[in-house]
Amino acid sequence: MTMKVWQVGTALYLLLLVTGCTVTNEEALELGYQAFKTGVEKEQQDSNTELTMLELYLPRGFEVLEELDYNVQIQSRDQLFLLFHSPTELPTSNIHLQRDMEYAGGALLYELIESNKQLAYLIVSEEEDGRLFVITTIGGAKLSTLTTYKDLEDNIGAMTEIVHSYRPK
Repeated sequence: MTMKVWQVGTALYLLLLVTGCTVTNEEALELGYQAFKTGVEKEQQDSNTELTMLELYLPRGFEVLEELDYNVQIQSRDQLFLLFHSPTELPTSNIHLQRDMEYAGGALLYELIESNKQLAYLIVSEEEDGRLFVITTIGGAKLSTLTTYKDLEDNIGAMTEIVHSYRPK
C-alpha cells in the first residue's frame, strides 16, 4: 500500500513539474518580444559571414543555403529563414514596414522600436496551420520564418542578431 501511495505521489509531482514548466502562448509571445527588444538594444555583432552584396553575423548552427539578388536563404537545422535586403536603405528606413503593414493589422504581436539610429519592428502572426509567421526587420534588412510557440523566443533572438548585424557592401 505504501508503495502505491509513493508511486501516485511521484506521478503527481512529475505531472506538476512538467505542467509548471510549460510556457503559455502569451508567455511565449512576451518572451519573444523581450528577445527582440534586447537584441535591438545590444551592440551590433561583428559579421562572421561575407556574401556578394553583404556581410552579417550568423549564430552557431545557421548557414547560408543560397544567395540571390537581394535575397538570402538561411537554414538552421530543418528550419528555413529568408533574408530580404535593400543595400541602399539606411537602418532608419521604413521601406519594409510600408509593405508589412498588412501583417501588422492581424498580428498576435506587433512591436516597433524607433530611434534616431534605426527603425526596427517585429511582427508575429498565426498561419492557418497553427505555425507562426515571424518577421524581424531593422532598416533595409528583413528576416522571416515559420516557427512554433516553443521555438519562438530562440528564433526571434537569433533573427534579431542577424538583421542587427547586416552590413551592405
